[in-house]
Parts: sequence; structure tokens; C-alpha cells
Amino acid sequence: TNDGNLAHTLLSPKHHVAKEYYFKSAVPLAADAESRFKERITLADGYECKEAELVADPDRMGGVITLTEGKYHQIKRMVAATDNAVIFLERISFAGIPLDRTLESGEWRMLNSDEISILESIAK
Repeated sequence: TNDGNLAHTLLSPKHHVAKEYYFKSAVPLAADAESRFKERITLADGYECKEAELVADPDRMGGVITLTEGKYHQIKRMVAATDNAVIFLERISFAGIPLDRTLESGEWRMLNSDEISILESIAK
């Protein structure tokens, strides 16, 4: 965006904007992984994450995580707290707006008016 104030608001962890990520794990996810994410995982440095949603793939070798924070390497650190590791990670939506799958890495496009309205309403 070229709107610095809007970007700062949306990216700030204190505004709790939902971000959705697809990931693959090194080994199958633990049977209790979903409930641990809901119950607030505590990271190795003692930080207690806000509640997050994990929907595991059927093979449990990854899934989709939705969180409303955005701390440094948070998803990798959360998965590590369940004795696993992330081997692939990709953001798939921001603020409920799916990312454009036709764009190559590093490419961008203009938002449409509906998408801008969604982001502006979150920032209020």
C-alpha cells in the first residue's frame, strides 16, 4: 500500500487482523495440536501466544493456521512448541481477503474497491 498509516494499523499485532497461512510440517502433527493452538501455545522464550486456529490436513503433515498476531517467525515457533518443524509456509489470506494465487512471488496488483473497504473498516 501507499497508505502508511493504514499499513501500520493493519500490520500491528495489537489490531488483531486475521492472517491465514498454509504450512507443511516435518513430521505428522500431534493428535492434540489443534487444541493446543486454541489453548494459547507458550513459545520457548516464554511468550504466550493469543488463541489461534489450526486445521490439520487429513495426513496431518501440515494444514492451515489462522492467527491474529504476527510476531517474529510466530508460526514456525508455535509449531516448534509442538515438537515439530515447518518446512513450507505461505500466507494465503489477510483480513479475510484471499491472496491472488495468479501472482508470482514479489508481484502485486491493485486492490478493488471492496477489498479497500474491508481493510479500511478493520482499521477504524
